[in-house]
Amino acid sequence: MTTELSTSQLEYHRDVILDHLEMISDHLKINHSKEYDIAYSHWIPQIITALKNDDRWLPRGEINLQNTIDRINDTESGSGVSKYIN
Repeated sequence: MTTELSTSQLEYHRDVILDHLEMISDHLKINHSKEYDIAYSHWIPQIITALKNDDRWLPRGEINLQNTIDRINDTESGSGVSKYIN
């Protein structure tokens, strides 16, 4: 069974993940500062970069969720990008 999500739903889920990541980050910062420093220097920026094209860190890859949403929107609006999406 396949569930189709619109780009607005993808954006909603992305924002929920980012909100939860912020809560996790705040908890670590307040209660476990050493672990926060480690997380912030490794996986926190990777998740943020993967979910949206955030330029605070060096790129960790050319494809992220925001790129995916943009390509879907381009395809649905009839641009030439559709030939690259299967």
